[in-house]
Amino acid sequence: VAPCCSCLACREAQSQNHPDIILVKPEKDKKTIGVGPIRALISECGAKPFSEKHKVFIIKDGDILTPEAQNALLKVLEEPPEYAVFIIVCPDAEMLLETVRSRSVTITFPPVGADVVKHYIESKYPDEPRQEFLIRYCEGIPTAVDDIIARDDLEGMREDSLNLIPKLLSKKKLHAFALSDYFEEHKTEAELITDMMLMYLRDTLALIAGCKNNVINTDKLDKLDKLTKSYSPALIVLAADELVTAKKMLEKHIKPAAVIMHAALRVTL
Repeated sequence: VAPCCSCLACREAQSQNHPDIILVKPEKDKKTIGVGPIRALISECGAKPFSEKHKVFIIKDGDILTPEAQNALLKVLEEPPEYAVFIIVCPDAEMLLETVRSRSVTITFPPVGADVVKHYIESKYPDEPRQEFLIRYCEGIPTAVDDIIARDDLEGMREDSLNLIPKLLSKKKLHAFALSDYFEEHKTEAELITDMMLMYLRDTLALIAGCKNNVINTDKLDKLDKLTKSYSPALIVLAADELVTAKKMLEKHIKPAAVIMHAALRVTL
């Protein structure tokens, strides 16, 4: 049943104040969800619902659950109270331990169509000028628009990320050090910046292949076109491969400055 978005329960859920919906988040200054928040979940699980039939525990970022945290979950997943519902949101079920998956029901939500995302933007942000970019950037996830629009620094970061591409593709080691310095200054956003750079490289390859309609960053076409004329497809593909490797290294919490330096030096070989 779709939420009405007007009753008290819906309003409390939307404002994250519903007493029977508990969001599990990382501890302050932590990039992973460790045993601490899971132990708190188990403790909270012992208390019956305040106003509803069920008590819902939502782990929004299941992909950052540590193995220890996942193991701590096992017993309560195996023998939950009859009123408890656990929702682990994860981009890929394979990122969870097999022991967790075997005690869960996997529900896959495919991306929605561009028309649905467009309607979402038009109804919620009627004056938003970046509509075409947002539709493509969100890749079928309407609520991703909210996160983007809420960030005042996003446009500056997009522009910076695009300006970093020539440095990544440069054969000059001095540019590798410039990249490293930038990532050191913006280390808390290193994964987002890497994603943006990857997206620009993807767009550049789409233009080279004559697939302009597949470009995501439609508002950056002029600069992307300059990249197509300045660098070979082989070099762009090499840089993209190195950024994919860099992203995996960042997920293992390797220092961002070292990660991008490694990628840049590999491209210059």
